[in-house]
Amino acid sequence: MPPKKDIPNLLIDAALKTAAEKDWHDVTLIDIATEAGVSVAECYDHCSSKGDLLRRFVKRVDREVLADIDSEDFNEPGHDRLIAVIMARFDILSDYRPALRSIINAGGDLGPADGLRAFKTHFGAMRWMLEAAGFQTAGLHGSMRVAGLTAVYAKTFKHWLDDDSTDFGPTMAYLDRELSKAANWDRQVEKGLGKASSICGKIRKRCRNFSIKKSPSKGDNSPADAPSDQATSTTANT
Repeated sequence: MPPKKDIPNLLIDAALKTAAEKDWHDVTLIDIATEAGVSVAECYDHCSSKGDLLRRFVKRVDREVLADIDSEDFNEPGHDRLIAVIMARFDILSDYRPALRSIINAGGDLGPADGLRAFKTHFGAMRWMLEAAGFQTAGLHGSMRVAGLTAVYAKTFKHWLDDDSTDFGPTMAYLDRELSKAANWDRQVEKGLGKASSICGKIRKRCRNFSIKKSPSKGDNSPADAPSDQATSTTANT
């Protein structure tokens, strides 16, 4: 029995190869299916758009980066781990730079819906890069941290596309500087959120105390100004 075709990866590779050869805006799903050697129906079964293939490519890169993570890496400082993770990502992407330039120049050729999905995919990718480097990404602070790295990565990615050095040294230096700036911002955010949490805690405590003071005593079910039984009896005998 012939080996089963890995159609999703065939389509991703075909999309990148075609993008390297001509403007991404001009590439069609039919072009990609033809390059991949699959039928149009098979292409339909495995992707819904060019944007879908790009999102699958991002996830494939995520998987390759994460597969190379070693538990011993967590002994390194967080800043150094994050640089290593991002640079590993660029190493994986290096074979696809011509295609990526074409895709970037076309703005991904994404409609509004695909654009939102692409943002979500990249946000998720950066969350995993932070997790792989040992950083917390949960809660409001974590989400702000992911947003910060997403911005840093986007700027560094553009710098990397034009980096013609063999070891991407200039890109690493640029990334180092940007992450140092982001680390300062992250500390300020952490401090600010800590103060906000403390203030909210005090407000909640005061609200609880106020509520306790205003609530009636247990067992006091009669109105304060209700007439006594003796007064009622006296009135009745008059």
